[in-house]
Amino acid sequence: MKEIFLSFRPEYFKPLLYGIKKYEYRKRFCDEETKAYLYLSGKSRQVIGVMELGKTIRLDLTRDNYLDYSETLKRVDKYILSKDINAIPIKSLALFDKPISLDDIRKDIPNFMPPQMYFVLDNHPKLKSLLVHQSLGDKLFVHNHDKIYYDNLAMSVSELEKTDEFKRLQSIYESNNDFNNIKLT
Repeated sequence: MKEIFLSFRPEYFKPLLYGIKKYEYRKRFCDEETKAYLYLSGKSRQVIGVMELGKTIRLDLTRDNYLDYSETLKRVDKYILSKDINAIPIKSLALFDKPISLDDIRKDIPNFMPPQMYFVLDNHPKLKSLLVHQSLGDKLFVHNHDKIYYDNLAMSVSELEKTDEFKRLQSIYESNNDFNNIKLT
């Protein structure tokens, strides 16, 4: 399984954390199952855990599979037009017991710069060593992806945030105030 260091914007993190985002979308991505160490960029600037990702689904090549699902097809067409043609199944997420700040990484690897998208960790052995030795909590969710989640495929974060499921989970997380020390701002 390929291991990567994947940059993710914090404003897109909550639907992933709550387990309601079942696909990640990228213009380019690996074409195999992947273990992604998740780096939150922006003001957060920390590695928060590990996401397991399935084999990429090319939306432009599978478009005809969604003809019986008109709402899904509209969303897929929108993603194809934006060139985010790779839908990557999100299989699981587990958080580090303690996130690793960019400053902490730079103590071991001076001048380290996170990627805008991702890079393969085999090409960065010091970083890989640092990450694989972090204590990881239990998986927060597991999606089996034995079928397409038509109700979720090609949904944007803003669409996911409007769902009743998101609102319910948002209130639970906010009342518990438990983001495992993750800075989301």
